[in-house]
This record gives sequence, C-alpha cells and structure tokens, in this order.
Amino acid sequence: MKKETIIAILVGLSLGLFITYGVYQAKTSISPESDKDQEILSLTPAPENEFSGELVLNSPENEIIQEDSSISVSGTTLPNSFVVIFVDNKETITSSDESGNFSIEISLENGLNIITITVLDENGRSISTERTVIVSDDPLVSASEASDSAEVDSSEETTTGNN
Repeated sequence: MKKETIIAILVGLSLGLFITYGVYQAKTSISPESDKDQEILSLTPAPENEFSGELVLNSPENEIIQEDSSISVSGTTLPNSFVVIFVDNKETITSSDESGNFSIEISLENGLNIITITVLDENGRSISTERTVIVSDDPLVSASEASDSAEVDSSEETTTGNN
C-alpha cells in the first residue's frame, strides 16, 4: 500500500510540473512582443542615456586658498542647460546661455569648501565636477616675506653653529 501511494504522488507531481510548464510556455508565446523588446532594451544601455556634453570650468581653480568669502563660478557647457552648484549642503541653480556659458557668484564659509558643479540637460542627463576652495581670515604669507624669514633662520643657524 505504501508503494502505490508513493508512485501515485510521484506521478501526480510529474503531471503537475508538466502542466505548469505548458501553461508557462503558452503564456509567454501569447504575450505581446513589445514586452520582449522592452526587456532587451533594459538589458542594453541606450545611446540616448549617454551624456556627450562637456563641462569646462574657467573659475575657480582647484585647491586654491583665498581670503574673500565669495567666489565666481564660471564655465562652459551645453547650451540652455541647468547648472546646479552645491557648496557643502547649500545649492544654487543657474542656467547656461545659448552659447553654453554660465557664471554665478556664490558665498563660501571659512575653512574647507567643496564645490560640486552639476549640469542637467533637458533629457535629465547629467555631468559633474568638483573644486576645493579654502577660505582663511589669516593673511596669506607672500613670497618675499617667506624668503626674508628663510634668510633670518639660516643666519641664526650659522651663529649658533659657530659657538
């Protein structure tokens, strides 16, 4: 009796799997081909999602140190696109003109400021770049002052070395 029960279960399971596979095949062959095309497109990147534009920054230079707490961000990118400038957690939005030029004055805080410039075109594609600017209230040492202090240091070492 147990043998017949096990055979009946295996036959029923096999038939169930066979019928399920047939239903699955019938359903996939009946579904519209547009669904298949969408699956293929989602697997391969579409060329329209690639951003072929450029972002060239004229100012600010990367890793500069300045005393002024405001700076001009200017550059060239795609014409008539949005330019979003992030300074830490603050954002400023402007747009480029017909020739792709943009310029805006932004304020910075004392210390390290990371400026992220992101360009968005009308299709939602984007390109970004970063600049680092340090603002310091302390006056910067000029080259002549640095060379004067180096001469004083070397003359002190000479006199102490002779003793």
